[in-house]
Amino acid sequence: MAHALDAEFFVVYVDVASDESNQNRQTLAENIRFAENLGATVVRLQRGPVAERVAEFAREKHITQIIFGRSAAEGWRKYLYLTVIQKFLRDAPAVDVHIVTQEAR
Repeated sequence: MAHALDAEFFVVYVDVASDESNQNRQTLAENIRFAENLGATVVRLQRGPVAERVAEFAREKHITQIIFGRSAAEGWRKYLYLTVIQKFLRDAPAVDVHIVTQEAR
C-alpha cells in the first residue's frame, strides 16, 4: 500500500510489559526483521497506552493510512484488541483505518 501511494512506510510498535518474555521478544524480533525486509522504517514508541501512542505518532507524521494487524486472539485478548482500536479511533486524527486479522483455526 505504501508503495502504491508513494508514501513512507512505518511499522510502529508500542513497548508493553508483555514484550519482556523470551517468546514475545523473539516474535517481536522476527516481525521487525520481516518489516525491515519489506522496506519499513520500524519505530518503537514509549511504553504507555497503545491507542494514544499510535494516535500521537500518526498526528506527528501526518499519516493518512493506518493498518492494524493482530494475531489470532480469543476471549479477553480479542476484547482488549478491539478496545484499543476503538480508543484509537476516538483519539486519532482523520485517517483511513485498515484492520488485517488472522482468525484462530
